[in-house]
Amino acid sequence: MKRSLLFVLGLLVLAAVPAWADGPTAQKATKGSADGITTFAITVAADGEDVYGVTIKGAQMEDIRAPQGWVGIASGSSVMFRTGEHPVTSGNSLEFKIQTSEPSAALTISFRGKEDVVGTPVNL
Repeated sequence: MKRSLLFVLGLLVLAAVPAWADGPTAQKATKGSADGITTFAITVAADGEDVYGVTIKGAQMEDIRAPQGWVGIASGSSVMFRTGEHPVTSGNSLEFKIQTSEPSAALTISFRGKEDVVGTPVNL
């Protein structure tokens, strides 16, 4: 009886381990500024689940650069990057570039897995 209870408890702990993963993270670095336009590099790192989508909101987007194998669509103060075959895999990172005329704007980055939201949004 005790063994089966310990076995079930062990299975519950193992099933919960993926939930303890930190999830995706993002960091912002300034890559340059010219003629009132600032270029930011947003580095996204995955931990646990693969990232197939990145949404950045908060600054007026002048231009965007998607990594190879990704597409980006910008509208006003929001940009969405997506991929079908080249996700940010667990333990790796990828750099997304945005150009904005609002260098001090706060950015919110959110992440998507293959179908659902992954992790929690990051404010930079």
